[in-house]
Amino acid sequence: MYRMLHTTKWIVPGLLCALAGEAFAQSDDCPSAPLLSGTGSFVFDTTGFAQSGFEINEGCGVGANNSFSADGFFAWTVPTTGDYVFDTLSTTWDTQLAIYAGDCALTVCLGSNDDVLYPQNLSALTSAVPVTGLLVGTPVLIQIGGWNGAEGPGTINIHWDPCPSAGDDSFEPNDACSNAAPIADGTFPGLLVLDSDRDYYSLCLADGATVSLDLLFSDANGDCDLWLWDAANTQCAQDYATALASSASSTDNEGLTYTNVSGTSQDLVAEVYVWSGCNTYDLVVGGAGCIGGNVGTPFCDPMDVNSTGNSTTLTAISGSGVETGIRLEVRNGVPGEFGYFLIGNNLFDPGIISGDGRFCLDFVNGNTFARYNYGSTTNSLGIFDSAGDFQSLTGNATSNGGYGFDIPTISPLGGTIMAGQIRHIQLWHRDTPSGPGHTNFSNGLSLTF
Repeated sequence: MYRMLHTTKWIVPGLLCALAGEAFAQSDDCPSAPLLSGTGSFVFDTTGFAQSGFEINEGCGVGANNSFSADGFFAWTVPTTGDYVFDTLSTTWDTQLAIYAGDCALTVCLGSNDDVLYPQNLSALTSAVPVTGLLVGTPVLIQIGGWNGAEGPGTINIHWDPCPSAGDDSFEPNDACSNAAPIADGTFPGLLVLDSDRDYYSLCLADGATVSLDLLFSDANGDCDLWLWDAANTQCAQDYATALASSASSTDNEGLTYTNVSGTSQDLVAEVYVWSGCNTYDLVVGGAGCIGGNVGTPFCDPMDVNSTGNSTTLTAISGSGVETGIRLEVRNGVPGEFGYFLIGNNLFDPGIISGDGRFCLDFVNGNTFARYNYGSTTNSLGIFDSAGDFQSLTGNATSNGGYGFDIPTISPLGGTIMAGQIRHIQLWHRDTPSGPGHTNFSNGLSLTF
């Protein structure tokens, strides 16, 4: 049994939302936590509360020092089986939040959060915890506290979340600036965004060029907004004052334009978020693309080192102007050794050991891969030069004087690569200095055409 080491304090706030139909008190003492009923918004006040240390014992700590200050407790019982979100988004000070299954005597951590990075949450470092698969009748313990001594009045919101079961779209996982999905000009319909899983897309913009981004959706299903970041901005999705452009209204659809006047090609990240719940949208991109702009999301990265002591490194450049407009480049290879590219419809990370490296294209459960090593434009056979750079032996790397491989529109997986398709690329190569018959791979790269 958990025992408190301080005197119990009570405070009686009012009720903000009629969905929870009774007045209640919040307790500073966990065993005395009052019961909330149903879903809705409930006010609280932690002024003068002590620090219980409950999360340290129960393993659901948040924040840099794993500690709540001035924390209090509520009890809640799941009214209907499903997915729920607990948040303090309308509170004006720095909250911390933890959600447990059980009661004070025996709990299991369901999730915790210090600062939720929702754009609507910029003025207050408040918290949100989504919990999926709660069964009707399950007892839930809610712990609300402050960061670094913060305390005061606020609101805890409990609402039904139908979105986690809605399923991901083909661009997932693209839920952070660091793993933004590459995208080019075109229309991409039927995409899904959740308030707990924002969407990010990477693109390149040539110097002097203007990109247009349009988000088409019904605001009645969820208010979506659109932001554009410099990919090099370390505050991406954190400090919205540093974004390059934005479109945020409470009506259907959003759109923005941005002109690159930096003097060089610029890598950008577009962010889509929904204020609450989830929504579907169409994304329309125009004017993107530039020679020298990196595209693609790495996987199995870095690859195991080859005989030079380096990892063979695969990158992709957009705007080559040949076939699909994407050129593959490989560096840090083994001088004098040959290789060719592989393409698959799904990735497998960390891959399976093959030779001295890892093969990272999935080939089970209906997934498949193929080699770019036949025909004329689809033959990717090449050799590493003395600097370890991959040079084409078939003359198809016309966009860069023989260096790399211009991805053709015809795929060895069958058919023509279509706009919006996602494919996964890896280079296989020999590595004789490691011993007769030794081979290795580059890292993988996921590309959206």
